[in-house]
Amino acid sequence: MAIWEELPVDLLVKIANRVKVMEDFIALRAVCTSWRVAITKDDMFSPQIPLLMLNATKDNKYHKYREFYSLSKKKVVRVFLPEVRGRDCVSSEGWLCTMSCYRKKMNLLHPFSRTQIQLPPLISLVVSLGVKIMSIGEESLIQKVALSANPSITSDYVLMVSVLIDHDNYLAFWRSGDRKWSRSNINTTIHTWGNATSIIYYNGQFYCVTCYGQLWVFDIVMESKSIHVKPRFVARVDGNIYPNKQYYRLVKTSNALLIVTKSSTHLRYKVSELDTFTGRLNNITNLGDSSIFLSNDGGSIINCSGFRGVVKPNHIYFTDMWTYNIEDEKIEYFHPGPSSICPLTWVTPSFQHRHVTRRGCCL
Repeated sequence: MAIWEELPVDLLVKIANRVKVMEDFIALRAVCTSWRVAITKDDMFSPQIPLLMLNATKDNKYHKYREFYSLSKKKVVRVFLPEVRGRDCVSSEGWLCTMSCYRKKMNLLHPFSRTQIQLPPLISLVVSLGVKIMSIGEESLIQKVALSANPSITSDYVLMVSVLIDHDNYLAFWRSGDRKWSRSNINTTIHTWGNATSIIYYNGQFYCVTCYGQLWVFDIVMESKSIHVKPRFVARVDGNIYPNKQYYRLVKTSNALLIVTKSSTHLRYKVSELDTFTGRLNNITNLGDSSIFLSNDGGSIINCSGFRGVVKPNHIYFTDMWTYNIEDEKIEYFHPGPSSICPLTWVTPSFQHRHVTRRGCCL
């Protein structure tokens, strides 16, 4: 009988180099400690199918494992991830932004290498926003995040967060290596015109759309010791003037910024290309070989040509375990039968590059 933990490292590396799907990579590293140490993927950035991160239930909220639903395997994959115990999680660029429920400490976490980058605490963010410290309570949580670049690839990036502090929505920014958050004076306007429903980084700028359909763009001015954020109102998307009447999610491609909208009275979704200068929408009726993955904290798009039979092209995949066919508007469930799964967000797997250095504090 083979003793798995005594297999030569060279052989393990050869096996790992044949792995193309993150779920298989996770399974390999879970065999034993020696495999986990020997098997790395610091040179691979092949496209991956997003994994559906499941929410912690009352029974497993403080467990060391978190579960992800895999479309390719059609099953739940368990990942050893004690760093998210008792924490709120939202995703961007394959990373999680986490905040502890009680002490309000914040980190960026790569969920598959478990690398952490420490962020300034929530109290620093609150001070930067000019909010009374006593306002930090149980209702304080991260709603959405957007990274300007993947920290696995570069150390030069900016993080934008939409945070809820006792029922009020605020936007803040952090540059890798900075000791404090930077604010945007759009916050007073956000209070007037509705919470941010989607934020994203596209073509060198951050964008935000509110539940009233207001589109904002943020210019980031870099200085040696700080950054300055200059918000500009662009337009009201599609002329909507009523709150909560539209579902807005921003999604970026390599050459366009898309927005997904839905009327609250009809289960009908539209995908449009957003003109970032005028706010006008150009309707898209076919995504070709691409499909969109949407969650409450954001969205992403992938080319399905490499995932035939797993991901359906020209569909929208929702965290509620169903898909929407853009062409015929039909809805199908991708998880068969009744499910007790409690979905949280889509996480697009990326492999952590060991040779990237960061100005942020890695834990």
